Amino acid sequence: MPTEQELREVRSYLHHFHVLDDRAWDAVSNAFRTRSYARGQVITGLGDVQRELLLILEGVQYSYFLKDEKPFVMAFTYPIGLSGIPESFLSQAPSTYTLEAISDSRALTISHGELQRLFDHHPSIERLFRKITEVMLIAAAQGRYRQISTSAEERFRQFAEQSPHLFQLVPHKLLASYLGIHPTNFSKLYNSIRI
Repeated sequence: MPTEQELREVRSYLHHFHVLDDRAWDAVSNAFRTRSYARGQVITGLGDVQRELLLILEGVQYSYFLKDEKPFVMAFTYPIGLSGIPESFLSQAPSTYTLEAISDSRALTISHGELQRLFDHHPSIERLFRKITEVMLIAAAQGRYRQISTSAEERFRQFAEQSPHLFQLVPHKLLASYLGIHPTNFSKLYNSIRI
């Protein structure tokens, strides 16, 4: 069970997107289930359907695909934030990549079916998740633009400004993959730029 403090933090996080009244919040918070994942545990595997959306309470996760047995990192998730394979969850189609726990993790989850039921009964919950989806779409477009339009050093600096804590929580080879920087160049940047 989540603590009262965790539920307050989750509600505050969600309110950044859209404010839910008490009735809608009670409905969504009562639908949450708590799940734990061990370090290295695959949460959603390649070809699996993302049946639940995760709201991360503890730990760090990453999504990736393998090409020539080398991981290509798509995203990192951590508290308090959403996690999952978005296109698999939204379409209920098999995932084209993997979601895995980097560290022991705990999350609130809500099933796709339960979320659809809540949408039918609470338009404000549907609006909340529409706004979350809009933010995710914008972030994905901006991330792709940065990947193409900026140098490795610029990407490294931007990441260091936005998510400095991940340098202590995530293996550097995964950070290098996410940023599209060769591991040797990543090490040089890490040792030369103050974080």
